[in-house]
Amino acid sequence: MSFLWQEGYDIWIKNSLNTLPNTTWQHITFTMPEELWIFFWLNRSLLNRIPLIAATLIKDWAQTKGFLPGIFLAIHTFGRDLKKNIHIHLSTTAGGLSPCHTRWIGKAYFYHESLKNTWRYKIITLLRNEFKQGLLKLPSHLKHLTSSTLFNSWTSQFFEKTWVIHLKGQSNSMKAHVDYPGKYLKRPPIGETRIKDYDGTSVTYEYLDHSTKTQEIMTLPVLEFIARLICHIPDKHFRNIRYYGFLSHKLRGKLLPLVYNLLKMNRVITGKVSLSWRDMIRTTYRYDPLLCPRCKTRMVLQSAVFASDSLITQHKEIAHGYFPLLL
Repeated sequence: MSFLWQEGYDIWIKNSLNTLPNTTWQHITFTMPEELWIFFWLNRSLLNRIPLIAATLIKDWAQTKGFLPGIFLAIHTFGRDLKKNIHIHLSTTAGGLSPCHTRWIGKAYFYHESLKNTWRYKIITLLRNEFKQGLLKLPSHLKHLTSSTLFNSWTSQFFEKTWVIHLKGQSNSMKAHVDYPGKYLKRPPIGETRIKDYDGTSVTYEYLDHSTKTQEIMTLPVLEFIARLICHIPDKHFRNIRYYGFLSHKLRGKLLPLVYNLLKMNRVITGKVSLSWRDMIRTTYRYDPLLCPRCKTRMVLQSAVFASDSLITQHKEIAHGYFPLLL
């Protein structure tokens, strides 16, 4: 799992560093009360709606300051303990193109309270509108909310709850702002290093408790662990990473060259970077898989030897690392 993640992460980082403008960036995390997460699991199509809401908040605010920002974001569905946790990781330029596309306007500051209030209003309104149209599936404990009046009354409580919007400090380091959200946008729900034990019936793993800032240990029956893991697999055709503003796929071909020119960046839009399997292993594990460990010359494939049936029958021992059984 870690290699597959690192593969996607490395490619995405290289493509981003080749594309994103070198300017001031800010990372913003949008969360919601945990009581609302269930609606997005029962109505998974709504997961496609909230990225646009978050991006539009930034674009609308930037428009009042007279510029079009560049934005990329991803929706995250899990916390470190693998529980369902709907939130958005968004990175935006803290400046942008003027309406006439002839000037770069910056540096702008985003205001926490304004973003929080508008985000809260938009999410609650989204749920209310879906219910009003008869499109919203309700969890079993809310089946008694049979009218818009009752549903609106129930959702009113969330105007009084705390909605956490975290604004990370602005930075001129493009690489830092690519690396930081990249860890969220491209990482799997859990890395292999966090899995501490598997005894055939249960899985023990480690996670960071954000409330206490301490490492905690959790043990789950294997099927429950798998269930927690696979529920975070995106639906078919779901785009986890999305781009808005002058980074949108519709506008970037026209506007990115103007951005590069205004920021005095010697860069042109190129095709996506790709990495060979050899380069990915070298980047991830810091060794060359084709270099002979003895003579240090490049090895060439001569033939392939496939595993015997005896190896297949001992898959459990191999998985547990009991290699002496294979000798």
